[in-house]
Amino acid sequence: MRTASRGMAAQRRKLAAATENLANANTSRTADGDPYALKRVAQQAGDGRGRFDQSLSDATLELRTPDAQHLPGRRLQLERGTDDLGPTTEIREVEAERLEYDPSHPNADEDGYVHYPDVNVAQEMARMTSANRVYEANLSAVDATKKMVRETFKI
Repeated sequence: MRTASRGMAAQRRKLAAATENLANANTSRTADGDPYALKRVAQQAGDGRGRFDQSLSDATLELRTPDAQHLPGRRLQLERGTDDLGPTTEIREVEAERLEYDPSHPNADEDGYVHYPDVNVAQEMARMTSANRVYEANLSAVDATKKMVRETFKI
């Protein structure tokens, strides 16, 4: 569930970046005087060794046996760290501009061009749709896990 939660958080960040890009598609100047910089979400994978592999190597969970003939005292230790639950996600700014000739615009440069962020509306909408679908997939994984836990407790 923690892995799916981390996936949902990553998709929320992707959706927020795409939404911010669309909202600022025509922002020619920000508070610092530069054109709006596009936001892109970058994900970086860990070392490829997941928590499952690690828990197999560091295991100690107490095994309870109802039969007295079974071996007593066996333990299996489970590590509860959150160090490698999937790729890390960060938002990066991309300096991509499009120039429009409009000498009457108050933010036009000396040649009469206005610097706008190079926002492609169709690509941003596709990013939003993709992030939404992956978020829903992670949410379905959480729901399936909750159902399995509920059914396990019925046994």
